[in-house]
Amino acid sequence: MTEKSLRFRGGIYAAFIPLFIFCAGVIAVFVTWFSLDFNAVAMMAILGLIVGSLFCRNFEKYWEAAGHGMANEVCVYTLLILFVVGMFGALIKACEVSNGFVWLAYNIHLSGGAFAVFVFVATCVVSTATGSSFSALYSCFPIFYPAAVLMGCRPDIMAGLILAGAIFGDNLAPISDTTILSASAQEYKCRPGESADIGGCVATRFKYSITAGIAACVIYACIAGGYNPGQGAEEYLLASMDPRPLIMLVPVGLMLVISIRTRNIFRAITVGIIFGTAIGLIFGLIKPQDILWCEDGVMEGFLYSGFTGMIGVALIILCLNGVMGVMNEAGALDAMVNLIMKSPMSKTVRGAELLLAITQTLITTVMGGAQDPAIVTMGPVFNRVGQEKNIHPYRRANLLDGFSNSLAVSIPFLSCYVFLAAQLTAGYEFVESLTTFEVSKGMVYTVLLFLTLLISVITGWGRIYEGKDGEMVKENGEKVKHPYSIFVK
Repeated sequence: MTEKSLRFRGGIYAAFIPLFIFCAGVIAVFVTWFSLDFNAVAMMAILGLIVGSLFCRNFEKYWEAAGHGMANEVCVYTLLILFVVGMFGALIKACEVSNGFVWLAYNIHLSGGAFAVFVFVATCVVSTATGSSFSALYSCFPIFYPAAVLMGCRPDIMAGLILAGAIFGDNLAPISDTTILSASAQEYKCRPGESADIGGCVATRFKYSITAGIAACVIYACIAGGYNPGQGAEEYLLASMDPRPLIMLVPVGLMLVISIRTRNIFRAITVGIIFGTAIGLIFGLIKPQDILWCEDGVMEGFLYSGFTGMIGVALIILCLNGVMGVMNEAGALDAMVNLIMKSPMSKTVRGAELLLAITQTLITTVMGGAQDPAIVTMGPVFNRVGQEKNIHPYRRANLLDGFSNSLAVSIPFLSCYVFLAAQLTAGYEFVESLTTFEVSKGMVYTVLLFLTLLISVITGWGRIYEGKDGEMVKENGEKVKHPYSIFVK
């Protein structure tokens, strides 16, 4: 299906109907109804396809295009990766690594701003280890939030700080769904059909994440302390101390090194799961039945929960790829690319990147801060425009992922993440629950990541181009040394 054979009543703009309905559905589910039901979001994509089909002049070819979008090789490969990494993330969550960080902070006598910085770094580590902002948020918030309040940290700053730390891993972790999606969506110009490897993307985006992270630590140290703690959180603090889970940082570090060195996420996760499970059993962090078990006909264990935990995300990706298949066959994606390329801003590489950055931020914001759908939607556009400007796939993936995980997830009246964090502040007798606007005040890191990436686009810092064999080169053709060549073959 190379020719654009789909024709719509109302012209090419009608081909955007499925996407518009999906965006409206995302806002309804995440923002209006305060639900995190990923299955419902996936259903909105199918609903959009159904409504869109009524405007298509060729019903059979319409659904054939949707099927081709769902069945493309990149989509299937991405789904396979997500199910595998979900198991490793569930293992780390089951071992309750955050408890180890609370024990460490308590025993080195941190409080106020210093404890806030510790919590931010610890949450970043947990989110990078699990590869999921939601897992990190649910794991860290009930432990770190009450402990931070007891240790003299401002509740509003801490709520946003923990959320921002959870987002950190979404952007950087090689097992994060957004990392996988952004890398998979960017193909080499010299090798059509071959996507950017995840390890290379992570290695080249580290400088953006760490720059914003260090700056955030300085600010958090200055603004997070000075709170007069109430009473009643002691039991949370004492019940959440256990040094043993810190040993799980070893398989996490091993997984990261293997991922960057071999650029093979399957090898890294295989080693991580086997080694991590062995360590968890040896140190008593998990029991054999925590791996995989069946109780009264109900399956349990981190392998099962990790797999099923990715089903909702996988359905969204699958269904949205169907929407993209229709838009591609109708020429709607070409229209989006042409619109960007015809803009006066796109005459330069800097202008093209800036236009993509603005568009990605707006799309993610409109989708309620949901990064995955935004990345799937804009991935083909970044790929086409980036190839036109000869921008390396690593750079394209980093901008696509980074602008999805920064300012757009911080909007207090639209972001599903901010609504979720506000809900998690309720139920504590010693501190009042927070509003979404109060939570957003603490999301310093995500704002700084946006500014860091924006500066990178404007100044050209970190901009790399694709050489004739796919290697990283500067604008003048000079080869760029891999930033972590010691780990790379």
